[in-house]
Amino acid sequence: MNRKGADVVALIGPECTTTVLSDRFFDSESGSLVPAIISVENGVVAKLSSGQSLPAVAFAGKTINLTGLLVTPGLVDFHTHLFHGQDLGVHADTLIKHGVTAAVDAGSAGAHIFPAFKELVIDKSKLRIQSFLNIATVGTTSILLQGELKSPAYCNEEIAISTALNFPDEIIGIKVRASKDVGGDFAVEGFLKARSAATKLGLPLMVHLGPAPVDVEYILERLGAGDILTHAFTGWEGNNLVVDSKPRASFVAAKKRGVLFDIGHGMGGFDSTVAKVLIDHGFYPDTISTDIHTYSKEKVVGLPEVLSKFVALGMELSEVLKRATTSPAEFGRFNTIGVGTIYPGMQADIAAFESIEAEQIFSDCHGHSFAGNMRLVPVFTMINGEVLFDRDGRAN
Repeated sequence: MNRKGADVVALIGPECTTTVLSDRFFDSESGSLVPAIISVENGVVAKLSSGQSLPAVAFAGKTINLTGLLVTPGLVDFHTHLFHGQDLGVHADTLIKHGVTAAVDAGSAGAHIFPAFKELVIDKSKLRIQSFLNIATVGTTSILLQGELKSPAYCNEEIAISTALNFPDEIIGIKVRASKDVGGDFAVEGFLKARSAATKLGLPLMVHLGPAPVDVEYILERLGAGDILTHAFTGWEGNNLVVDSKPRASFVAAKKRGVLFDIGHGMGGFDSTVAKVLIDHGFYPDTISTDIHTYSKEKVVGLPEVLSKFVALGMELSEVLKRATTSPAEFGRFNTIGVGTIYPGMQADIAAFESIEAEQIFSDCHGHSFAGNMRLVPVFTMINGEVLFDRDGRAN
């Protein structure tokens, strides 16, 4: 992981002793919203006092008053495309203005371009980044011309394994976009090569669900504990997780054996009618993510917008926040340094949001609109003790 800066300028540096005040702090351990005082020194949470009324006293160093806002650990976006300059990639540090402090790139780079991705993006971003390695050596380069699985020569299991072994700190799994539009007649074979590579490495496999082939039943049968189905709540006809207005039986079985289900909103990865059925039956996604990229960024907006949609669909705010903090931090291997939570001794990644409490209209990727009563709007982001986004000037 990285600590160097790109285009984002720190408003307050990590060496400053800072006290953050909140009257609505999301305690990721209890899931409750409580008052809190967070003391930050040298980029690390030095002390956390929560659950008590905020005292009317002065604090040493800099005080940042975030009262009136929802304060959370920095968000973790589990599905992004951050290889800026490549076909799909958005600039990693643009996510910081959405309260995101860590992200997982979902296979933008394959084996032959991963060293460039590490040098040009991972090592130079303020954002903390981990990555899935695309089974295709070219990654998602030029997807408008051809899906990366349609040229079998690029789908090389041995080279993928070698690259993953060479970058164990950055690569957390193998990614395959297993659908007709990406692989055509080679989609199933590409999926099986990715399955084999991930198994040999002992790493998770992330599978993109799209139009068949590959059939969702075929995919689910071959996923095990820790593997991820992304775009899981999509609505491709005949190839989604709902059958006859009920959760697909193979989905329920996969959930029980520990397969993880990620949203990956993107351009086509989220259908609110499918999501509503699954949520109403008590099946929540394991991670809520954007799949933000060049062609989806206007539809997606940012992770807070996607989180707001799931509150509108009936999930409790605490359950939604868990799926954008502690859960993706664990699955993305960020939790060893405290990402996804705020706890003494861990890196100080903090986000704050305005919560607009009024009727809101949302849309999905499949032409459906739906209403909610709350929308999260990003206001403040701190990474490693540095204030990198401050809409209202609260750190001044």
